Amino acid sequence: MRARGVILALLALPWWQAMVLGQNTGEQIETGQGHLADGSEVSYRIRLMPLNSFPDLPRAVEKTLEQRGCLIPQTYEARQLENVIHGSFEKQGTSDWAVLCSTNGTTALLVFFASQPGVAIMLRRQPDAQWLGSESVGEYGSAWGIAVAPASQVTAAMGRGAALADHDGIADTNVERSNAVHYFHEGKWTASNSAGS
Repeated sequence: MRARGVILALLALPWWQAMVLGQNTGEQIETGQGHLADGSEVSYRIRLMPLNSFPDLPRAVEKTLEQRGCLIPQTYEARQLENVIHGSFEKQGTSDWAVLCSTNGTTALLVFFASQPGVAIMLRRQPDAQWLGSESVGEYGSAWGIAVAPASQVTAAMGRGAALADHDGIADTNVERSNAVHYFHEGKWTASNSAGS
């Protein structure tokens, strides 16, 4: 009877709280209905990983993410853990981090500079289900991924007339569709194009 009550309580939650706990891992699954770029409605399933899946995160970064209640979304094509990256994002030679943080149905791209490791810089955010993709018909998941963009990729992405990059940027990708590069230079962030399309 108690189990039935728990099931009924879960069914009463908003779609973004329809989470299923993965066995012994802390992994959660977000499910719901979303829309593709062509307007068609689809069911989706997004894997969300706990912070302890990423033991290399500096403690100050991890603590800030814990305070926000972050889980790390994985793309539909993930074969290994992703969307926590490490590079020189502030300037050449620094040891900085960037993370996709999902809370309450919204994912934010957060950056942490080594100079202020407990301070999260939010580059942008969007609903978890805004970018969906699939490897097989009917099985949709998150299509938002981030990766380190080396200086050569940053320079190419920024186009003619842009200064040569001397440190890493962040590739902000809608898997198999579009790619923007975020780059920090002279105290501000720029992007190669609109990542939120």
